[in-house]
Amino acid sequence: MTLSRVLGDPRVVTRGAERSCPACESRRVRQLGSKGVYVMSACRSCGTVFTLAGSADELKPLYDHYYDAARFATPRVVASSLATLVGSAEPYRHTGRWLDIGFGEGSLLELVQQHAWMPYGTEVSPRVLDMGSARGWIVTSNPEADARFGAASFDVISMIELVEHVPDPARVLQNAARWLRPGGLLYLTTPNAGSLNRRLLGLGWSIFSPPEHLTIWSASGLRVALTRAGFRVIRMRAEGFNPFEIVARTRSINGREAEVDRNQTGLRLNQALSSSRIGRVAKRAINSGLTVFGVGDGLKAWAIRAAGAPGTS
Repeated sequence: MTLSRVLGDPRVVTRGAERSCPACESRRVRQLGSKGVYVMSACRSCGTVFTLAGSADELKPLYDHYYDAARFATPRVVASSLATLVGSAEPYRHTGRWLDIGFGEGSLLELVQQHAWMPYGTEVSPRVLDMGSARGWIVTSNPEADARFGAASFDVISMIELVEHVPDPARVLQNAARWLRPGGLLYLTTPNAGSLNRRLLGLGWSIFSPPEHLTIWSASGLRVALTRAGFRVIRMRAEGFNPFEIVARTRSINGREAEVDRNQTGLRLNQALSSSRIGRVAKRAINSGLTVFGVGDGLKAWAIRAAGAPGTS
């Protein structure tokens, strides 16, 4: 079931170009075109691409059924990457609490628990909330009203492919700054508006999929938003490249492109590169080059919560 079918026809038209940029708050925006009934706009100041699609309550029906077909199985290459992340966060351990905002199928929190962190998570899907509770995690759909999610409570907060989904990302980042202790680590990933796929495919890139994805961040826009929320960015990378949609476009027949499952093809490519020493060396070299030029498919950001962050006193 597609997300648009779950939500129905929201009749959100033209308003996407009237709001300020959700990343840098500039009002210097231009319309790029439409995806279904959604107008896509780009910020002239930071390059972030976005649309407008109602409130969190209006979008909730998407995520009530988002994981209906989930298998709750983590591919080995993904588990290895997440294990590296958990290991790298060890210097930030103080309270021992790790919060994963939008924990999804729970792959990260499972590893967090295995490494003796106390796993906390937020989600809106009833199915995954039940799964998290059954595994002994502290989970909620409304952390702002949950006393277990107190100010400065967490050593690490993670957001894996989350900030592109939410209608008010500034609020999400501000809440993260409030929940994270001073000096704690925020790690997030999100698609990159400056990627090579975006440059070659434009709005035809499958990442542009409202109402599922509302904000596709540029590196500069993400940096501005994190700084405004009270974080100090210590590292940012632009990694990953999936060429299969580009290949499909060049092989279109009668003007119709072959359908490509971006997630599955990307996973298979990652598994292939990670299966041998030569492949792993090539993967590191490719990601280094993509980061230098800022054209990887995804952004990865590491940030520290600054003392006296806005709204955290």
